[in-house]
Amino acid sequence: MQQKENLIKSIENGISRFKNQLLFSKKTEVDSKIVNLHEDVINHYELLKRLLLDNDFSVNYINQFQNELNNLLQYVPVRNENHEYSEPEISTVKLQIENSAINIENQFGLIKFNYSFFDSLGFLTENIVAIGANGSGKTTLSNELKKYLPNNGVVISAQKVLIIPTFSGISNIVQTTEKLKNTQVADKSLRTTFSTANDGNAYSILRQIGGEFQILLDNLLAERSAIRNKFCDNLNNGGNNTDVPITKLDKTLSIWNSLIEHREIKCTDGINITLSSRDIAQYPAHQMSDGEKVTLYHIAQVLQAPQSGFIIVDEPEMYLHKTILNKLWDILEKERQDCIFLYLTHDLDFATRRTTAKKVWIKTFKHPNRWEIENIPSNALPESLLLELLGSRKNILFCEGQKGSLDEKIYNTLFPNLTITPVESCFSVINYTKAFNKIQNRTVKAYGIIDSDHHSSDRLEKLKQKGIFSISVSEIENLFFEEEFLKFLANQILKNEADVKKIQQDVIALFEKDLELQISNYLSTKINYYYKDSDMSKGNTLVDVKENYDKFSREIKIPEWYEQRKVHMEDLIRNKDYEKIIAVYNNKGLKKIANKNFNISDFIDRSIKVIQFNPSVHQILLRKFPEELVQKNGL
Repeated sequence: MQQKENLIKSIENGISRFKNQLLFSKKTEVDSKIVNLHEDVINHYELLKRLLLDNDFSVNYINQFQNELNNLLQYVPVRNENHEYSEPEISTVKLQIENSAINIENQFGLIKFNYSFFDSLGFLTENIVAIGANGSGKTTLSNELKKYLPNNGVVISAQKVLIIPTFSGISNIVQTTEKLKNTQVADKSLRTTFSTANDGNAYSILRQIGGEFQILLDNLLAERSAIRNKFCDNLNNGGNNTDVPITKLDKTLSIWNSLIEHREIKCTDGINITLSSRDIAQYPAHQMSDGEKVTLYHIAQVLQAPQSGFIIVDEPEMYLHKTILNKLWDILEKERQDCIFLYLTHDLDFATRRTTAKKVWIKTFKHPNRWEIENIPSNALPESLLLELLGSRKNILFCEGQKGSLDEKIYNTLFPNLTITPVESCFSVINYTKAFNKIQNRTVKAYGIIDSDHHSSDRLEKLKQKGIFSISVSEIENLFFEEEFLKFLANQILKNEADVKKIQQDVIALFEKDLELQISNYLSTKINYYYKDSDMSKGNTLVDVKENYDKFSREIKIPEWYEQRKVHMEDLIRNKDYEKIIAVYNNKGLKKIANKNFNISDFIDRSIKVIQFNPSVHQILLRKFPEELVQKNGL
């Protein structure tokens, strides 16, 4: 590619000029900061030269690199190392170098940012999904990217007015093509306003947004008419090709029909698009739903994007039902394999389903045009969960349970300054906490909370050093059986302390009745934890394997563990140690005792409402959590 060769020569010339100026600067004892700046510039362009030699870049990137270099070189007064300067000239050139240093620093800062920015996007050599929360500058980013891809890029904005016009005739293909190109290069951010003075209104803005659909369809219709006219003329002139050409409009209608069930879209008169369904014979396209319209809009945009171009899609999920969202973009990527797709989204499900795309996350945004973009790291966490957590602005607390579970509701209320993330099992809590905290350049930290009942004190202490803490009740519901909380709730529902005492007595009695079951369940869980958490030594022979297994098995001491647990639980019953009993009692049916003694049917729901609307009661429950974790919550 000639442009690439020209850029490499320009870089070699630029490196030479900066080296000459660097030598002059050292000889004339220019400030060391300026010397270091020149060395940084030289190192950067030597790196860029190597990349250009080893990789292929689009013409737009090459032009951008060339323009940046040209802008930088205008601040280099030293042209020739061998030039002999007179004393007055030396002083003049030295002053020029010092005066231009700030301009070089500013221009080079922009160059480095642009390079790191596009490097994080892999220089758009493959499809990319950029995940960012609301306020992360996605829309601004889409238009900023367009500045670097002016000749063969198109931005499909999230801001759109889906108005389908009615056409009275076919336009000239030359004119519609020109209008389409102008629309594709236009700024789509629409960060604008209007004055209400003198009855001012938003008509011009709405005309710009609402007119885009007209331009898209007008060009499709004009192209189809031009191609079919040419086809007919060829037949009239004796041509023998009788295969009717398939136009972009034909493909657009075909793709739409493949996605939308029970509807058929047509253009039978060659001018206007109509639909039909089982219930309605025919109706105009402007009566379509927003989902149907946006599907047509996206297809028309993508099929008419510049050849071998870049298609930047801001919020590709907007207006689209989940059932067709991924099908649509799968089809469009297949249709435009010549193009690179860059999706800007906060829809994590959509992001994870772009299986062949590179994933990045927009870490920070500083107005007006500074983004920090990171590659999504390879990690032990599931990709969907990782994408969700990378967007969090609060530290993360992994807990046992599922989305929407009681655990999540309680933790969200008690730990409002943490992002609560349920991940089902104790082992997932431990593994995910460790995995997340291994991520480089993360902006937040992860903690974990697990049940302590089946872990040794040594193990719990080691986990605490990893940010994984234990709660001092065996079931999350048992928090609501804490004595002070029961008294608070009793007061709220006009009950007395005698009812609380009766609940405590019934809990102890049921615990004694369930003693054998509780011990057996404890042993089963302990053995399960032991197997999952152990790492049997590797053996090099059959004898080694058997010996290691026997040693491993000997560590499981069921009779001994049983007796220890039985003695401990019998002591609790004998001493009527209610607080310790609710710390070890695994029984989700305890709410029946509370319901019976309080004469209610919704003990758990009422308890949830109490902690939601009475922050003063939080401290009662937070005593069951380690102080280190409570401090992480800022309480």
